[in-house]
Amino acid sequence: MRFIGIHTAISNFLLYVLGFFLIWEWLRPMEQLTNTGNVVVFILFLLLSLVMAYLRFHPTLSGIIKIGYILFVLQYLYYGNSFFTFNWIGAFTTEVMDNFAILFDTNWPELTNMFKSLLFFILLWLMSYLIDYWLIKRRRIFTFFLLTMVYITVLDTFTPYDASIAIIRTTIIGFTAMGMLTFYRMKDKENITDRRFLALKWMAPLLFFVFASAAIAYAAPKANPIWPDPVPFIQTIGDNGGEGEGNGNGPHRVGYSVDDSRLGGDFEPDDTLMFQTEVESSHYWKVETKDTYTGKGWVQSEEAVTMNGQDFQRLEGAGDIPFVSFEEGDSVKTEAQESTVNFAQPFDYLLYPLGVTEAASSMDTTMIVETGSERISFDFPTDSYSVSYEKPEYSLSTLTSADMSGYLRENPEIAARYTQLPQNLPQRVFDLAAEITKDEDNVFAKARAIENYFSGNGFVYSQSDVAIPADDEDYVDQFLFETKIGYCDNYSTSMVVMLRSLGIPARWVKGFTEGDLIKQENNRSQYEVTNNNAHSWVEAYFPGAGWVTFEPTQGFSNENTYVNDVRNEADTNTEENEQTEQEAQQQREEQQVPEEETVASDQSEEKSFGKWWNTIANFAAERWQWLVGGAVLIIAMSWILFWKRHKWLPIFYIWKYKRGKKGNDFEKAYLTLLKMLKLSGWGKQDNMTLREYAKYIDHVLKTNEMAVLTAKYEELLYKGNSQDNNWTEWKEMWERLIRKTAA
Repeated sequence: MRFIGIHTAISNFLLYVLGFFLIWEWLRPMEQLTNTGNVVVFILFLLLSLVMAYLRFHPTLSGIIKIGYILFVLQYLYYGNSFFTFNWIGAFTTEVMDNFAILFDTNWPELTNMFKSLLFFILLWLMSYLIDYWLIKRRRIFTFFLLTMVYITVLDTFTPYDASIAIIRTTIIGFTAMGMLTFYRMKDKENITDRRFLALKWMAPLLFFVFASAAIAYAAPKANPIWPDPVPFIQTIGDNGGEGEGNGNGPHRVGYSVDDSRLGGDFEPDDTLMFQTEVESSHYWKVETKDTYTGKGWVQSEEAVTMNGQDFQRLEGAGDIPFVSFEEGDSVKTEAQESTVNFAQPFDYLLYPLGVTEAASSMDTTMIVETGSERISFDFPTDSYSVSYEKPEYSLSTLTSADMSGYLRENPEIAARYTQLPQNLPQRVFDLAAEITKDEDNVFAKARAIENYFSGNGFVYSQSDVAIPADDEDYVDQFLFETKIGYCDNYSTSMVVMLRSLGIPARWVKGFTEGDLIKQENNRSQYEVTNNNAHSWVEAYFPGAGWVTFEPTQGFSNENTYVNDVRNEADTNTEENEQTEQEAQQQREEQQVPEEETVASDQSEEKSFGKWWNTIANFAAERWQWLVGGAVLIIAMSWILFWKRHKWLPIFYIWKYKRGKKGNDFEKAYLTLLKMLKLSGWGKQDNMTLREYAKYIDHVLKTNEMAVLTAKYEELLYKGNSQDNNWTEWKEMWERLIRKTAA
């Protein structure tokens, strides 16, 4: 009878394992198809529920543990304070009540992420109960197996999720579970209780046939689909390929478009692969610039095509690009690099980085260079090409000391073209730009202040529900003061307009971001760029340097490299005072110990050394087992603490910086955060800029707070001093991020 109990426990354990993997197939697509983060907490909850079901916990105890787990996870993810302070209970209760009201009003899109997570935990609770009921009590799993198969095949057919391997896994798991359950139903029906190896005789051929069938099916040739892929068709429904009125919100933008005369409306996602690149360092890909803001969008001025004496040039297959990006001199150091582009879809224009010097096509084609708009088009499509460019490294001294007003007086054509604004631009746009930059004493600091303004102040990045200005409304004014919701066009246009309102020459740039990294080796990186990577950003002109890139859009980074050649006088005096103090301290220490006392001390130590050594040796000989055991224990505990330091160090650092209120505390805390991210396996690569790294961390942790903290940290560096900042305001974001390193 004891053998029968062990056999039942083992069989039930195997069934629970199969049930766990079957439910896991429902969770796998979530990270790819939704914005759900921290999926691991749901998997752990499912595992905990099945373990307690297997161990037959009392329902009351099991419910208490599950509720405690759910509350702890929700508090950790959404409220940030310590769980045992219970300060979060009031906010949690209020949010739940508000969401229930939204639920009964059927306004489901307005549900908060916390409440959605709560509902998903409840769903997993029910699913774990059903698995226990079907597997152990009913001994049937076919219905759930069929639903799982339908679920993943539908996702494979109508979404980007690739379920090829998931279908094989589910087939193996499902047929194995159904075979085991069939055996146990027959065994119970025939009342067989004394056959020890009967289960093995049944399971061995079952597993063999299941795995063999799956392997043969996987290796066998498959016929091509007889129906076209429905995903592209579904993506076009409702927007007429990006040309029509869509859902009634106005024009929808899909990918790259040359017509920017009327901006606004939703940006429709489209993951169609446009081209692949191979680069030495990541960068944005320019297509063109535009200089005239109309109040509704951007057009190219008539003066643009004649500023260089001609409207276009022709390059037969290869040649030098006549664009001037930087001024000559020592203020901008450049490094020659090369990038290549391989088209996956036909595209009419050549893409290039800032500082491009020459281009070479792989095919015999003519490149038409429009010097005014800096747009290069092909007269015949090409498969691939390469561009050479100069990667800039700007001098902060030149940027912060630029005499903008004098330069514009001497270059009226630049002022007319790149500080142009419509006459009916609302006055409050001018006032806002002046308010943002009132504490800055140079044009570069003003530009950085406007760039960083969009990282907070209520602005939200969204590609949907983006307003279109009416006939009597200005596009920038509407975004800055009315909606504060939009995507790259809203952010970049608003920054250009505010820069121009301050007399800083700026232009609107269009193209693509660097895309998604797919491979990296031999100091070169390969990226895939889709229609989703269509983007717009800002370039401002600084006398003595040239064009400088700025990225105001939340969640994006196109970082420049600056040489911090601004020497702060206060820092210099501090270093000199510290050096003088160290030398004086060293002299005092040397004078405190007379030579005679040193000799006497040495003699005393020599006399007593033998006595102390004998005492220690005798003690070690008598208790060597305890000493060895203690040493092993200390080493083991030290190793565990060192191995798990990423778990407890965040708690220590939170305690350390809890009461800090100064700007230098923020700087130290930010560097500590970088160290903890590296310790947790998310370290910064050598070829990454801080903004690229912040974008990567925000993607991994499903947040946008790393980009905000990085912008504030860079602001400290660019100003060349350590003035105090509002550390209290940023502390909560920093604490949430550093807590996630221990997750």
